[in-house]
Amino acid sequence: MSIRDGKVRSTEALIRWQHPEFGRIPPDHWIPLAEQVGIIHSVTLWVLDQACQDFTALRQRYGDSIGVAVNISAKDVAHPLFHEEAGAITRRYGVSPDQVILEITETAAMADPEVARRAIRTLSSMGFRIALDDFGSGHSSLGNLASFPLDELKIDRSFLQDVLLYPVRQKILRAALELGEALDLDVVVEGVEDEAIALWLQQFPGLHGQGYYWARPERVRAALVSPR
Repeated sequence: MSIRDGKVRSTEALIRWQHPEFGRIPPDHWIPLAEQVGIIHSVTLWVLDQACQDFTALRQRYGDSIGVAVNISAKDVAHPLFHEEAGAITRRYGVSPDQVILEITETAAMADPEVARRAIRTLSSMGFRIALDDFGSGHSSLGNLASFPLDELKIDRSFLQDVLLYPVRQKILRAALELGEALDLDVVVEGVEDEAIALWLQQFPGLHGQGYYWARPERVRAALVSPR
C-alpha cells in the first residue's frame, strides 16, 4: 500500500497448504522440507504460474499499475533455466515482466552471492523487478547489497517492534529507509499491523507498507471484491 494515498500498489502471491486431515499447515512447517527434498523449484514455478493466471483479474480490479510479487528461493536463483521458465510463464499469460516482482531474502541471496548476482542481473535485464525481502533480518553486507540490481527493498517487520516507544528504534528504522532512498529503491515496510504505526509512517510520503492493518492474506476471489 502507498503510505501517501492508501492505494494498492502490488499484491503478494502466498502459498498455503490446506490439508484435508490436518487443516492449514503453515509454510514454515513444510517449505524447508520442500527445499530439502528438492521440489521447491517446482513449487515456485507453480506459484508464479498461478499468480500470472490471476493477474488479469487483479489488474482489472486495481488498475494497470498493479504488480504481483512472488517469493523465490536460493534454489531458484541457482537453477540455470529459471530465467527461461519465468519468462515463458509471463508470455503464456500476456503478463509484462515489469509487473512481476521477484522477492529474494538476504539469506537466499547470500547463499552464493556470485551465482545470485548473475541470476538476478539476467532476470532484471528481462524486465522483472527484483526485491530484497526481509532486509535487516539476515547477514548481508552493504557492499553486497549495492552490488545487486535491485528495484525494491522490503524492510523486515522486526524494525517496527516497539518503534513508537523507543526513539533509538525510530532512528534505526529511519536510517534503513534513508538507505533505500539513497540507492533509488522503492521501499516497503513489512508488518504494519495497527493504525498508530501507519500514521507514524506517513512522515515518509514515498514509502509503501504491507501488513494486517490494511489486509490479511486472503484468497484471490476475496481480494477481487475487497475495498480498494
